[in-house]
Amino acid sequence: MVTSVPSSTPFPNAISGPTQWAALDANQRHDFDVILVGAGIVGSALSYSLAKSGRKVAMVERDLTEPDRIVGELLQPGGVRALGLLGIKDALDGIDAVPVEGYQVFYRGRSVPIPYPDEKVEDQARGVESSSGRVEGRSFHHGKFVQSLRRKAVNQPGVTTFEATVRDLVQDKDGKIQGISATWKTESAEGLEQQSQAFRLQAPLTIVADGCFSKFRRSHGSSIAPTVRSNFVGLELTHAPLPSPRHGHVVLGGAGPVLLYQIGSSTTRILIDVPGEKLPSSSKGLLQAHIYEKVIPQLPEVLQPCLKQEMDKGQRLRSMPNSFLPPSMQGQSNERKGVIVVGDAMNMRHPLTGGGMSVGLWDCIHLTQALGGGKWYPLPTTAEADVVDLQDWEAIRPALKSWHWSRKGLSSVINILAQALYSLFGADDENLEVLREGCFKYFELGGECVNGPVSLLSGLAPRPMLLVYHFFAVAVYSIMTLFTHPRRFKGEGSTERRPTLTDYPALLLRSVLVFYTACVVLLPVVLTELRSNIPKFSNSATASTASTASSSSSISPPLTSRKNRKGQGSNSEASGTTMKMGALLVALAAALLYTGHGRAAGLTGGMGANTNTITDWFFFPKAAAAGL
Repeated sequence: MVTSVPSSTPFPNAISGPTQWAALDANQRHDFDVILVGAGIVGSALSYSLAKSGRKVAMVERDLTEPDRIVGELLQPGGVRALGLLGIKDALDGIDAVPVEGYQVFYRGRSVPIPYPDEKVEDQARGVESSSGRVEGRSFHHGKFVQSLRRKAVNQPGVTTFEATVRDLVQDKDGKIQGISATWKTESAEGLEQQSQAFRLQAPLTIVADGCFSKFRRSHGSSIAPTVRSNFVGLELTHAPLPSPRHGHVVLGGAGPVLLYQIGSSTTRILIDVPGEKLPSSSKGLLQAHIYEKVIPQLPEVLQPCLKQEMDKGQRLRSMPNSFLPPSMQGQSNERKGVIVVGDAMNMRHPLTGGGMSVGLWDCIHLTQALGGGKWYPLPTTAEADVVDLQDWEAIRPALKSWHWSRKGLSSVINILAQALYSLFGADDENLEVLREGCFKYFELGGECVNGPVSLLSGLAPRPMLLVYHFFAVAVYSIMTLFTHPRRFKGEGSTERRPTLTDYPALLLRSVLVFYTACVVLLPVVLTELRSNIPKFSNSATASTASTASSSSSISPPLTSRKNRKGQGSNSEASGTTMKMGALLVALAAALLYTGHGRAAGLTGGMGANTNTITDWFFFPKAAAAGL
């Protein structure tokens, strides 16, 4: 006979088994305003901030032991400022976090520094204490940071923490989500994990923050499936001789981008981007061969022995898919009331730019501002704000709509930048190669050609129009370098020379293709940000997944019917065709925008006199950024 015991948890205050549950009276079991499903970065921070604002929160996490992941390890300065506004900046203390002062980009034997902007005197209290005179981010082991945030949430008055697995979202007779059904995580006396009896929690609002592999995304948060263009393969390097300590390193090459950054005083993370939805077989040695033959040779020479040594040791190759999921406006679907989906479960982008945690933490700020209990707000309020009644879904809907657009300033910049840069840095295409070379040379100009892009990358400039400006400035500058810089020509070997008049006709055609490619890279991603993407769920799916308060039936994810999926695919193809046909027309508008903003920074010594004369919210009129 196997004897069950509650699982050991690093948080004694957490309720992790039937005995602790039985000690709660009926009011304590159901007296919650919000149930948070998931205690990762967003779940922990949001539980903390909502409770701090006056809400009673039940935070439910399947496993409260320290997670072990290879992403979510570099927090940009914008994310650090978000921690400050939430009042948990000290979550970065005691986890061996390393200051990050900017980036160093390597390309074909050359490198260019991309430092973060200088810290203004008035901003010194908004981030971490800086020893470099610049705004700083932090890098760390993902699990240590998560545990630090969890400690903040667990110890915050108003938060009750449960270590249990959420099985279903429970609906009332009208189809509104009124809580969750979960089972305790228990262990046998032999230490084997097993599941025990189910229990339920009730609250007028359930917030799902269960991460990139969300169980409830398709059934309750988004009708869009994530797309995977590549995977990151991660290793840890010990005492790696980084060329620029305290900087993120981006190595560009034919095998795809490689990222390196410190995650501890003696440990460096290397993330190798491997294109394709599926990785080469590790058991057959194909993945190892890819790293030995294609990745190691493109690294700076000083780092090559370090990676080779770890590969020779047989260090486990861990991987994570790099997914893209456009955001969906929550709370607007009539088929799903009482529940919203946030964090990576709702919105993902390629982690190349390291902006995901910043987006998630700012989501916590804006969501607390919209749905908080009124005792505290992370952002200044000009007047006494009305507290939303969480029992009234019709009152919650406009607040969620406002939240969707409030987050757009930062999230759209990070989403668009991540996908566009990966297209430039990760694709093998002749026109993209021109843009990649032009982008590197644009950074070499320095000045605002670095300050502007790094302000976007760091999450300090949530201005979509600034992103559009610099992207097309890079495109125009890339075209200009075709005519003015030495380059290799087909059939002439590896020798570089400047173009002559006889080369101009072919270069003019290439210029059109390059600019068209720039439009095709940027505009489809912009389009995903322009759309509200309100999820659509079929009534049959709702009926088949309903779990009423008087029934113990479980919810299975309501996948769209095959017929509907086919129709969605046709619509997607038509939308893509329309986008490509319209790209050249929009390119003309972009060129006019570029002209209106002045010539590219560095070519004339500045951003141009008209940089701020066009509204920064041309694309996103409701996306007002505050607090950055």
